[in-house]
Amino acid sequence: MATAIINAQIVLPPEFGVRLDPNLALRFDSRSILSIDRPPQRGDTILDLTGRAIYPGLINAHDHLELNHYPRSKFRPVYANAHQWGEDFLPQLAEEPYVSLRRQPLSEQCTIGGIKNLRSGVTTVVHHNPLHPPLRSPDFPVRVVQHYGWAHSLHFEKNVRASFRKTPRGAVWMIHLAEGTDDIAAGELRQLHALGCLQKHTVLIHGVGLSAEDRQLVIAQGAGLVWCPSTNLFLLGATGDVRDFSAAGKLAIGTDSRLTADGDMFDELRAAARTGQLSIAALFRAVTTDAATMLRLRNVGTLLPGYAPDFFVAPASSDPYAALLSFTPHNLEAVYVGGQVRYQR
Repeated sequence: MATAIINAQIVLPPEFGVRLDPNLALRFDSRSILSIDRPPQRGDTILDLTGRAIYPGLINAHDHLELNHYPRSKFRPVYANAHQWGEDFLPQLAEEPYVSLRRQPLSEQCTIGGIKNLRSGVTTVVHHNPLHPPLRSPDFPVRVVQHYGWAHSLHFEKNVRASFRKTPRGAVWMIHLAEGTDDIAAGELRQLHALGCLQKHTVLIHGVGLSAEDRQLVIAQGAGLVWCPSTNLFLLGATGDVRDFSAAGKLAIGTDSRLTADGDMFDELRAAARTGQLSIAALFRAVTTDAATMLRLRNVGTLLPGYAPDFFVAPASSDPYAALLSFTPHNLEAVYVGGQVRYQR
């Protein structure tokens, strides 16, 4: 049984534009988008969404899903690198409010992170920590990438090379890298490269301290970058230059967790836009098609036939791409994951 959405704006990748044709429908079932260029078919359930826009579910390329119930935290005005923040933060786990917050059931901690993402139009999340049991459940609010390799950072990981080698075949390997403005951060890419861990499936998180030469090396190796500007600005007072990565299709955007970030994906897109580095079209690609390609996610990130029926419904506008930068959760009327409503206002 298929559902056919009629009379809605269909927000496609910027190179395709926005489609609104009263004679055609976006047709989907529980497995995939079936068509966007045909009228409703006999037996379809018709959903008339006049005055609404259908956006592809967004991809959050970096979150710590179990940390979104913590308050935004730092313990000095500005850090030279995130390792300093980590060393400041770890002792605080023995103090309130962190002691009480750590006692919350892991399933609830993870679900809070899932709901944060769902209510900002995110339907696929890359989690940077162990894949906790709640994140494997088909009932989790959003899709969580199930196959990946990861290390925390060069500072906190005991054996980075071993972590890299354990990455599942066909998956990406992720590491916080160059998260700072000092010489330590500036030297980390060279260290990673010397370890043999800068390859085409490597995904760097943050990259604030990367030089122009570093950025070109990363791109030449086929690796990519996840940009979390609100965390960077909060902790470091600066963020990285991401224009080269975007131009190469090697940039995705991550929210990080609420422990350090502004909030949700809508907040993160606004933080990214305020830097003035990227066009609205480039920002859109960084949370949809470019993110999917870089992260090796085969069937998410767009509303074309054959892709997963993951999308959200919001008010239509004359420029749906620009409108995305003004959204809050209150603008979302519904979010679909796997063709099923997961959130409805």
